[in-house]
Amino acid sequence: MAKKKSIFKRIRNFFLVLLVLLILAVGGVVAAVHFGYLERAVVDEKIQWANETVGLYKLPVVGYGGMFEYFEVPEGVIWPEPEPEPEPEPEPVEVATNPTPPPPPTNEQKKSKEVKISQKELEAQVAAREAAEKKRISKLARIYDNMKPEEAAKALDTVNLDTVVLILQKMDESNAGKVLAKMEPAQAAQITQMLMDGDRRRL
Repeated sequence: MAKKKSIFKRIRNFFLVLLVLLILAVGGVVAAVHFGYLERAVVDEKIQWANETVGLYKLPVVGYGGMFEYFEVPEGVIWPEPEPEPEPEPEPVEVATNPTPPPPPTNEQKKSKEVKISQKELEAQVAAREAAEKKRISKLARIYDNMKPEEAAKALDTVNLDTVVLILQKMDESNAGKVLAKMEPAQAAQITQMLMDGDRRRL
């Protein structure tokens, strides 16, 4: 530990001596030139080069604003450097504490947002619905075709008469006749009349 301290002291002393020698050398040159001991023309060029390269004009004693002010600020150099201008503070943004809600849409605005369906699209939707209904009726007709007439008549007893007519129209004719024969006479007569009226309308 003591060795480290002694080495540190030696290094510090060395740099202090070096700094003092450098100051004395610069001061000696300045004094020699000032009092005419050295040829000013010989030294001026080197001093000027050192002044610009190393920045001797920045030294507090012999430079700008110092005791001697020997080294001048080179041309094109601004010294001391101007302080940077402070950045402007951002303006405070006013935040509305109670923002007013937007007014409710008027009837005209509501109408303009409504989707307008063209006649063509409407017809396409109706056709798709009818096709799906026909598909369901055909499926039911196949189911009742495969049932016994008594069971089919009993199952159709509580179904809407319009639906019964549609199913019987899609069924096999012989199976449809057997199912009608197993129904109540009044119900069978009514369904027969509806089937007849439907055939007439198609004719």
